[in-house]
Amino acid sequence: MALTLDNELVERFAVHLGKAKNIVIVSHMNPDGDAVGSALGAYHWLRTAFYAGDTMPQISVVLPHPCPDDMRYLPDSDIIINAKENLALCERRFAEADLIWGVDFNNASRILPLDKALTQSKAVKLLVDHHHNPDQELFNTVISIPDLSSTCELLYWLFVQMISDSSIALPTARCLFHGINTDTGCFAYANEDPSLYEAAAALLRHPVGAADIHNRTFNNYSIRKMQILGFLLSQRLKIFPEVGFAYIYINAADLTALGGTANDLEGIVNYTLMMQPMVVGAMVKETDGKVRLSFRAKGDFDVNVFAHKYFGGGGHTKASGATSPYDFETSLKVLEENMLRELSSHLENTQQI
Repeated sequence: MALTLDNELVERFAVHLGKAKNIVIVSHMNPDGDAVGSALGAYHWLRTAFYAGDTMPQISVVLPHPCPDDMRYLPDSDIIINAKENLALCERRFAEADLIWGVDFNNASRILPLDKALTQSKAVKLLVDHHHNPDQELFNTVISIPDLSSTCELLYWLFVQMISDSSIALPTARCLFHGINTDTGCFAYANEDPSLYEAAAALLRHPVGAADIHNRTFNNYSIRKMQILGFLLSQRLKIFPEVGFAYIYINAADLTALGGTANDLEGIVNYTLMMQPMVVGAMVKETDGKVRLSFRAKGDFDVNVFAHKYFGGGGHTKASGATSPYDFETSLKVLEENMLRELSSHLENTQQI
């Protein structure tokens, strides 16, 4: 079933884009496949479809952190500017822009250290996202469907409704399929919405190289990352089978000793749910002077609510994250005590139904 968006919002989106002369496309910090795929997908669609035959505005793609190495195969990934390596240039692009298009994040805190550049900008601000509670006051026009499979899927339906399916050329299709594939865990996560599979099927009419995308995403661990994974599973995994909870933890000293980086930890949280009894998994990692948590669920426990309640984070019902306000050891204690209590209560309520 095709996904139909609010026509008034789509028309407003198109009007804003039609007036723009200097556009910045931005996505969230520690970019994942959906962030990079949606940012580059929007970039290519603007260039090959929306402005085709017209005067091309300046279009920049900005990220708070570098594009991960395993996504640099995406077309024109080398045009991405990141704030970690060139904050001044990123801030200047924001200041010069007359339109800022945010993708795959719901508020300014998700693009640190570019949050002030976004909030202080006088540019028109557009947002396309699939997270809960988008900042309606910050953005002039918001197209948001919480818990849709991915922002890349949402962009596909936006592009189709704004122009047509034929407006999506191969570079756009490859970027969007990459984001859909990663945010759904290669279509493994709980998502029964037919719109996801219709969008994927439409994108596969292009020679996107689905097997190649899958291998680049899921079968490309470095030797170092595999060794780090082995260490974490054998030395830093805590399991609570009585409530179906497991978590992995790693502090800065561990990571340095292993010769790893934050990129080596991407996706490892998913291993917590590969054990049959587990319904909720988490990872706590200390990187770049911050303690970050990732949550995953395969039952009906809402990790978005938990992440927000105890750590001020959020995301989706089955996949959420947070930057902890506590130090590493306190974060572990807060996580363990509250998750065990919440899951115990959840199990009791479930059994009573």
